[in-house]
Amino acid sequence: MIKAGNKEAMGLATDFFKGNIALSLGAVALLILIALLKMVPLVGIVFAFAYPVLSFAIQIYVAREVPGLQTPEEMITVARRTKLGDLFTRHLDIATGGFLGFFLILMILFTLFMWLMSFSIDIQTLNTENMEAFAASITTSGALGTLFFFMLLGMWLGYLMPGVMGEVILAENFTDAFKKSFLIFSPRFWKRTLTRDYFLLILVWSAVVFIAALLLSWIALSIILMPVALIGVYLLSLYNAVIYVSAREALAER
Repeated sequence: MIKAGNKEAMGLATDFFKGNIALSLGAVALLILIALLKMVPLVGIVFAFAYPVLSFAIQIYVAREVPGLQTPEEMITVARRTKLGDLFTRHLDIATGGFLGFFLILMILFTLFMWLMSFSIDIQTLNTENMEAFAASITTSGALGTLFFFMLLGMWLGYLMPGVMGEVILAENFTDAFKKSFLIFSPRFWKRTLTRDYFLLILVWSAVVFIAALLLSWIALSIILMPVALIGVYLLSLYNAVIYVSAREALAER
């Protein structure tokens, strides 16, 4: 496997796109269609779940090719031999297992957050139209402590997530992917992330994603430039996929 830092990850993502532009544009078009179908009454909920699963399936497909690469140029070959159906379905079981695991974790954290906030804020204030009263209820209660705790927790989970994603991406099947998503709660896994290589990789990656998100959001404000923004989001997802595998490789064995 080639050593893929942030610069190399950007290059591999770009090479996959350039290696088969028709494939990538087809994938973007299909994801846009699914995103639009989410707004259809009744059946929209199905597509709401299908979108993140299929997006994750693309990332898994690309990321799982990285360990077998000897040179960056081989990613172009990978793209040329890839069919649209393979991109979306080859690792659909792993994508589904990982998504369900992360979705359950999100629900657990959201429930915990709301439960803790219920001790600090009168639920009735959530329905008030007086924002000043709502803000006052937060600043004069223990809600600030809860918000600060979850902010720190979010930062910590954000640091762990790339490594967990890498483990999920390289899972063997649906069940394995589902189980590996819960590594985010494992103290033993936390210790494995405490390495210089992992820290620097995630630090730079965080900055890149933050800047890219701001730039793409700004570009998306223009209807004319919307296609550019959508392609940018697709490229960013491929870059993330490579980073996830690299993050896993940077984990210490403990």
